[in-house]
Amino acid sequence: MKSQHVTVHCQEGLHLRVASQVAKIAKLAGGSVHIRCAKGRPRANACSVLELLTLGAAAGTPLEIVADGPNEEAVLRDLSDVFKQGAHT
Repeated sequence: MKSQHVTVHCQEGLHLRVASQVAKIAKLAGGSVHIRCAKGRPRANACSVLELLTLGAAAGTPLEIVADGPNEEAVLRDLSDVFKQGAHT
């Protein structure tokens, strides 16, 4: 299991388009991927757009991505890119 800290850079926060991209990458991971707010809120299954949206992550919110599985390093890298670039990936 590996984790990585990221920050939501998209001005609109973690909105539907970004959540959809995150879920798509997480579903292809071949393992489990969860995202939690550093603020202590519960974690969300990264494969679920609805759970990601319920995090309520606004712009500037720090998040922790936790991946467990055979492709965890690639998943962390890809998800980190999504959060850095917003919905432009």
